[in-house]
Amino acid sequence: MRVIKKQKVKKSILLRFAILCLAVYVMAALINQQIQINQKRSELESLQNQIQVQEVKNEELRHTIDANEKDGSEYAERVAREELDYAKTGERVFIIISGE
Repeated sequence: MRVIKKQKVKKSILLRFAILCLAVYVMAALINQQIQINQKRSELESLQNQIQVQEVKNEELRHTIDANEKDGSEYAERVAREELDYAKTGERVFIIISGE
């Protein structure tokens, strides 16, 4: 009888240990996933803020373009000449290197 009881006790202890290990593993996995969820939420908030800022910039640019389209192509020509260094066909552009 004592041998059978000792075997049952050993099996019971091993079963409890296995259940404890499984519970610890599940808790660690849940905590890890919760941390990842919180990180992704903060990334999402940051990206949404960036999207809002970019949408405001886009709207400002649309207003600028609309205003300049009403004025004609003068704005586009000025930007092409000053910022992009374009020239009209047949036109010569001289660059002064003297430093002034």
